[in-house]
Amino acid sequence: MSMGDEVVIVGAGLSGLCCGLRLQQANVPFRIVEAADGIGGRIQTDMVDGFQLDRGFQVFLTAYPEAKKLLDYNALDLRSFEPGALVRYGGAFHRLTDPWRRPVQGLRSVFSPIGSFMDKARVGLMRSRVLKGTLEDRFLSPETTTLQALQSSGFSPSM
Repeated sequence: MSMGDEVVIVGAGLSGLCCGLRLQQANVPFRIVEAADGIGGRIQTDMVDGFQLDRGFQVFLTAYPEAKKLLDYNALDLRSFEPGALVRYGGAFHRLTDPWRRPVQGLRSVFSPIGSFMDKARVGLMRSRVLKGTLEDRFLSPETTTLQALQSSGFSPSM
């Protein structure tokens, strides 16, 4: 690169910031441009009246190869989430748990009012189909919305 040349990184999300770090370590001049009002991309936390409000997708997948190279997981003191979800329905929260990872809690999910018993059986069938296929199979299948996929798989409207 000649004097004055620099790499332009579009986006100050996790990937853009990691790219900038690598370039800085290699003494390569760069500039990061970001359209939003702050850095972090989809992962941001706002402080409002003393409360931390997370924006975006806050689940971090520790298997990311680049993150393993750049981050000290022990220093970050990462915590795991229980597999499942809390769904608000009928004025109350209902816990839905993955029965393959948490069998006892998953059994309780069978009796939750979220979806019918057949819907829950369809989730198991869908899981089996996905696990039998390859990653390539998933990318080659036609693009669809979640709603369309649920409807075409026979799920009830309550799902």
